[in-house]
Amino acid sequence: MISRRTFLTGAAATATALTYPAWGSALSPDAGAAPATCELALENSSLPGTVHAYVTGHEDGTGDWVLLRADGSVHKPSSPSAPQTPLGVDCSIPLRAAGEGPVVLTLPRMFGARVYFVRDNKLDFFVNPGPSLVEPAFATPADPNYGRIWSFCEFTFNSSQLYANISYVDLVTALPIGLTLTGDATHAVAPLPDGALEQITADLIAQAGRDGQPWDKLVIRGGEGQVLRAISPQTLMAPYFERPAEMPFRDVFDAYVDRVWDKYRAEDLRVDLQGGRGVLAGRVNGDVLTFQGGHTFARPSSRDIFTCNHGPFANNPNDPDDKKALLARISAAFNRTTLLTHPEQPNGATAADYYRDPSTNHWSRVVHANSPIGYAFPYDDVRPDGQPDVSGAAHDGNPRRFTVSVGS
Repeated sequence: MISRRTFLTGAAATATALTYPAWGSALSPDAGAAPATCELALENSSLPGTVHAYVTGHEDGTGDWVLLRADGSVHKPSSPSAPQTPLGVDCSIPLRAAGEGPVVLTLPRMFGARVYFVRDNKLDFFVNPGPSLVEPAFATPADPNYGRIWSFCEFTFNSSQLYANISYVDLVTALPIGLTLTGDATHAVAPLPDGALEQITADLIAQAGRDGQPWDKLVIRGGEGQVLRAISPQTLMAPYFERPAEMPFRDVFDAYVDRVWDKYRAEDLRVDLQGGRGVLAGRVNGDVLTFQGGHTFARPSSRDIFTCNHGPFANNPNDPDDKKALLARISAAFNRTTLLTHPEQPNGATAADYYRDPSTNHWSRVVHANSPIGYAFPYDDVRPDGQPDVSGAAHDGNPRRFTVSVGS
């Protein structure tokens, strides 16, 4: 995947780098100022062979790209004269063997950041003029990292808090990642269970047989036929964004959107902005969903729904807060296909009500059916009041130790 670190989970998310939720859920940054550094513990929990980690992100304050090195130093790439210039510095962090404990580094404040793990290999990073770091691409066969077994989690550590999540917005791999964040409390996010990738693969292939959509094309195999990873629909769609007539999954939600638009011509869709921000009612007039306050949403396409960042769901940082809150909740309801059954959003529904319509986000359905927790689409942190979080996030305003483990 090319690097697109431009948005916030639940606030201005598209489909990749995630920081902390501001609009997708009722969460908000913890009060007070976070420390300038905390411990980062990188641990191989169970994998045989060698495992290397990489830590990438943007320096807090400057926005410059930085990578941590095994000796604890910070590498800041300089701008090269040509695109795709090799990084030229080994920023791999060798992990100890399974069960031998973590490697502990000092983590400075970073945003739009990732911890990568790769098994029995290393990763290649490149730099474009700017400088701009070119990170590994999991859906581009020409990328040298394509055939390797690797994965990542995402985090932002700023003056408010450290916020981290396990994201399956883009892909699921055979490297299960777990998180433990210790600060004012201890927050733990469980990794994928053993066999989850194999079951996700089987479920996607079965769904393709049921509805004829190319869910089976989301499975990427290595040269010997082994499953390397499963990728999300929006990832498969991306190369076709300029050729919409050829785009896979282009019509998945069309019939569902038609039914939703028909329903709310005659009755109100009521959206609770949550966090004490009130409820706004909307109806479809002409072909536009219009809410109190004048906020409008055109009829979304399947691309709009899968990406959560196109058409009526395009993230505009200048939009008022209530428009952002509406966007997150409506987008989540489309992905979960709860709009026909629950005219009050997001409250009233539970996880058992999600993905029940045949024309749903089957990627998200299958991922959640086979993983304990984790983002499966960008606004997966939207949740009804009183319901558990399914997004796989951990956050603390006073982080002392951030442990990222690989293996079950």
